[in-house]
Amino acid sequence: MILNLRRGIDGMPGRPELSAMKTGRPGHRGLSIAAVVLAFAFNFANASAADFCALPASPRIIASEGLSSAKGSRLIQAWEFPDAPIYWSAADPADSVFQAFKAGVTQHVPITDPVRLLRSSPAWNNPRLQQNNALVADRADDWIRPAGCLEKLLLANQHGRVDLFERPTEFAALVLRSPEGDRLRVYYLTINEDGIGRMSPLTEPAAVDVKAGWRLEIALHNHSFHPGQPSLDGVLAPSEADAQFAVNLAADAGLRAAWITNGLHTSRIPAQAFGLFVSPAAPIAK
Repeated sequence: MILNLRRGIDGMPGRPELSAMKTGRPGHRGLSIAAVVLAFAFNFANASAADFCALPASPRIIASEGLSSAKGSRLIQAWEFPDAPIYWSAADPADSVFQAFKAGVTQHVPITDPVRLLRSSPAWNNPRLQQNNALVADRADDWIRPAGCLEKLLLANQHGRVDLFERPTEFAALVLRSPEGDRLRVYYLTINEDGIGRMSPLTEPAAVDVKAGWRLEIALHNHSFHPGQPSLDGVLAPSEADAQFAVNLAADAGLRAAWITNGLHTSRIPAQAFGLFVSPAAPIAK
């Protein structure tokens, strides 16, 4: 969170240690230093989280069960905050958790190219998954981008719960936009497993918001890196269940895009393409 320092800054010019600084021209250097400090502090005090890649407030906890790092521990939480360009940029979060994640990538992940990961994945020798991988790889120029600030923030939240290189886990999130278009609401779910399971803890409150005029912009989840397990290793294509979830949510709530991130890159699949993927209800292309 960004601290408001204005109250502490107002009295600074009268502090003796600043006004008493003297060199050469009496008081000149002291006043200059004081002015610099004041200018810096004033800018900092008037900055907001929207000026940095940071969530501007603590989340509202909807449900929390078990220790934060324990397998099977469930967390459902939500943030609401003003939209800002920083969230759609590729800026890194200004915290130590995401930096630790990046250091872990350097240490543990030999291949990070998203198209190479897609094309080298055997996908459990499942032709249905292989088709989904190929579809994303073929459209990488349109769909795959460096991970953005918002994805990185949510992935850092998960990495802060469970080290993703010691025990890969997943989170899922829904991102909604307010009726006025100027605020975001993000619902976040994890059970500290390498999968999510039942999604109704996210979809049910989101459905209420959609009826109230909010727009369901993004369904986001992560596919963690699994070095040495190429079928799972940061692959940015939807599973059959992922694809079916996106189709259903588009039909029921107007979902506009499905995003999959590994923390370095994100596939951003528009709703118009959901029907191209193989899902339990969709046949494989021949």
